[in-house]
Amino acid sequence: MTTSFPPLRRHGFTLMELIVVMSIMMLIIGIGFGSFAYFDQEDPFEKPAQRLTTMSKYALNTAVLQHRGMTIRFDKNSFTVLGAEVPDGSQYQLPKGMKVLIKHMGGKGWEDAEGQFWHFGEQGICEPLRVRFESKDGIRDLVFHPLTGGTVD
Repeated sequence: MTTSFPPLRRHGFTLMELIVVMSIMMLIIGIGFGSFAYFDQEDPFEKPAQRLTTMSKYALNTAVLQHRGMTIRFDKNSFTVLGAEVPDGSQYQLPKGMKVLIKHMGGKGWEDAEGQFWHFGEQGICEPLRVRFESKDGIRDLVFHPLTGGTVD
């Protein structure tokens, strides 16, 4: 007489299967986390570009409202609105190692911004200007509209 046993049924996973699945999950999570770390890096040009845009709009609006010309002066390490107090500060100090270049409308090329002046007329018009921020991290160009003082996309 032969005894037959019922077929063995597997319930659950083996330890080896669980280890393999967990290893694959950790690998996917690690790659995903590493790729999102790039987005956490702050753009070094964002703050100088934002401050210059704010200052130019303020200078243009002040020139119109007060019926007098306004000026932004560029120095080696900063730019300043002359003759007015801008709410966030009339001067912006550039980050270390950053350089500003200017290209005037009709100009042949980029010029060092140090010692340059950007004028805003009481009629609500400023000189159309291109500004370039350069650093070891790269370059950011801004184009300013003569009627709004803001950047053109």
